[in-house]
Amino acid sequence: MATVTAGFQVLPNGKDMKTDGVIPKIVEVVQNSGLTYHVGPMETVIEGDIDDVLSVIKTAQQVGIDEGAQEVLTNIKLHYREDGVSIKEKLTHVKEG
Repeated sequence: MATVTAGFQVLPNGKDMKTDGVIPKIVEVVQNSGLTYHVGPMETVIEGDIDDVLSVIKTAQQVGIDEGAQEVLTNIKLHYREDGVSIKEKLTHVKEG
């Protein structure tokens, strides 16, 4: 299957919960996945086989629960093309400032 990119944001929600300790643990899941990734201020983008990508997102959600959230809201954007799509390709026309 072709490579996909997915932008996702995991939002752990719980009474009196502070997410500043949870987010680094979620990012660690992404870093340890072996997939190409880019961590941004509002979402993380990962690249890989769709099953691997969705597995990472599922694991990231579980981190929120394991850290005390009663629920986790996750926003996901998937970019699929039959011949594949990469993070690098998506950034070819963007200049950071």
